[in-house]
Amino acid sequence: MRAASHGRIVQLSRIRKEIADLTKNKRCYIKDFRKIQKCKDVFQFKILGDTSLFKDLIFTLDLDVSLDYPFKPPFLKFCHPVYHPNIDPVTHEICSPMLLQENWKPETTIEDVLLNVIVLLNEPDIFRPVNFEAAADYINDKAIYMAKFNEVVKKWTV
Repeated sequence: MRAASHGRIVQLSRIRKEIADLTKNKRCYIKDFRKIQKCKDVFQFKILGDTSLFKDLIFTLDLDVSLDYPFKPPFLKFCHPVYHPNIDPVTHEICSPMLLQENWKPETTIEDVLLNVIVLLNEPDIFRPVNFEAAADYINDKAIYMAKFNEVVKKWTV
């Protein structure tokens, strides 16, 4: 029992330190973030796309670090649909190699995770698609992919 409570104290200390750092040292790609659940460590981030493809788009995602973080990866999902090979079209969960348990490293930070999302948005991992239609469009015809991406974006930016 003592080891479990010590682990939770370490976890809370780490989360508080990372959140304090993100609050104190503003990142240009984070437009806003806040804790959204009182009893759990779930944060909502609004991140800015960083390439001409996603210029002026603000993506909203929930990041749940309440269970075993930093020893297990956080749970991450978008709050809106995104037409992308690595984003589930139904649940909006992101499939990133970094967030797989076998690849996760406890020294990875919340900021690392957010930067990985931005990189993955720009450069989909076509070897791990969860949206097979988006992956096929991305591989075969980027114009069709971007048209479908923009159609989905219109639904949540209006």
